Amino acid sequence: MEPLSGNSITLRILQNAAAFLGGEFFYRFINFLSCILIARSLGGEGYGQFSFIYVYLSFFEIFVQFGLNAVLTRELSQEKNEAPRILGNALILRTALIILTLPLAFWLTRLIGYPLTVQQGVLLASFQLFLTLRPVFETIFRVGLLMIVPAIWNAGRALLNLLFVGLVTWAHPSLIFFIAAYLASGVVGLIGLSVASARRMPFDFRLDKNLILHLLKQSLPLMFSGYLTILYYRIDVMMLSVLKTFREVGYYSVATRLSESLNMISGALLISFFPLCSQAFKASRMDFESLFTKIFKWMMLAGLPIALGGMWVANDLIILFFGPEYSPSGATLSILLWYTFFSFIGSLLANVLIASGKQTVDMWISLALVFLNVTLNWFLIPRYSFNGAAVSTVLTEIVGVVIYFSYAILNSEIRLFIPRRELANVLKINAIFLILILLIRWRVKLPAMAFIGVGFLGYLGLLFIFRAVSWKELVSYVTHKTTKPLA
Repeated sequence: MEPLSGNSITLRILQNAAAFLGGEFFYRFINFLSCILIARSLGGEGYGQFSFIYVYLSFFEIFVQFGLNAVLTRELSQEKNEAPRILGNALILRTALIILTLPLAFWLTRLIGYPLTVQQGVLLASFQLFLTLRPVFETIFRVGLLMIVPAIWNAGRALLNLLFVGLVTWAHPSLIFFIAAYLASGVVGLIGLSVASARRMPFDFRLDKNLILHLLKQSLPLMFSGYLTILYYRIDVMMLSVLKTFREVGYYSVATRLSESLNMISGALLISFFPLCSQAFKASRMDFESLFTKIFKWMMLAGLPIALGGMWVANDLIILFFGPEYSPSGATLSILLWYTFFSFIGSLLANVLIASGKQTVDMWISLALVFLNVTLNWFLIPRYSFNGAAVSTVLTEIVGVVIYFSYAILNSEIRLFIPRRELANVLKINAIFLILILLIRWRVKLPAMAFIGVGFLGYLGLLFIFRAVSWKELVSYVTHKTTKPLA
């Protein structure tokens, strides 16, 4: 992997961001089509069980991943010559964790006493833990700014999954067969990416106990932070399954499926940010502040109109994609779109803390947010069901953003700041945007997709009129041109 220096960084990071965004959009779009087929085939109760199984297994995935993904990106960004040895030992470590975790995932479902169909689904789906090897292989391409390679394999995996799900829908729609379709397509994608990775870089599988201990030590706070994060992102589903029914889990899950699909936007903006932020924080205060200011503005510009515009067509979108049976999910989606906006900012701030070596602080913040979310869910779910869970998620994310910002501003090493000028400009543009969409909604009755299209074009027009963005600024943002090359 060659250092990022000179003019070549411009084209490479532009291509990297475009590849990630394009690949992620295609992957999520195709998987969304698969989700529609499954939800319509299984109905609210069955889809609730399907969603619950994967939420349940996500708690085991956190242990298997052990916080390694972000640490590997940071280590390879700073120690490129050691990449084969680092990645080889990371694969050994993750494989060992998978083997330890598999029997536990199934045993707990029997101990808790979930329905037999759920137990059988968990038994089969737990083999997808092996797919957590994928991010290790992706690290090579993430640090080398070659995300086009995993994007291609992701696209192939999604198409294969849609094919398998379509065949199951046509032949024998059932919970177990849909899980088998997901597993088969995932294995094919993993094999393809592992071969592509091995061709780009030979892995060194010689066991290095000191290196593994170093990775564990660096990753441990992130693992706990990951558990805490998944708790306040997914504890609502677990609590819904206990306090309510799997049907209500299904209603909540289709709303979260739509809202979380929008996270690919923040992911595309952050994919190049984290390695560069890690280098800039270490090398240049000026570069660090410039990079943060630019991405903060872009996160605000991308996230706020999603919440402001989307809440007016949320119910229409639910019915359009999933059918009238899921119409109770419309209000839930309207609420969760605000979570999407605040999560854009929260993800940015969490990346800043990790890039600056404050992963332990991130863990303690996540712990506080978990307690808050569990408490809110405990009071809101019994009374407001899945809408209460959505409100709890949004309130928790808002508090998280306030805490992250407060710490990063007060910490003497990070010394973050709120870009007030950029913030004021974004709020002004979105206030006008809100007035525009309300006028459209009042004067013309448009189908959901037409309303989104008109709103999108109107927002682009506002960005152009107020000169909020330009091609030059876009290039400057994604490349983070600095006074000195980042090497």
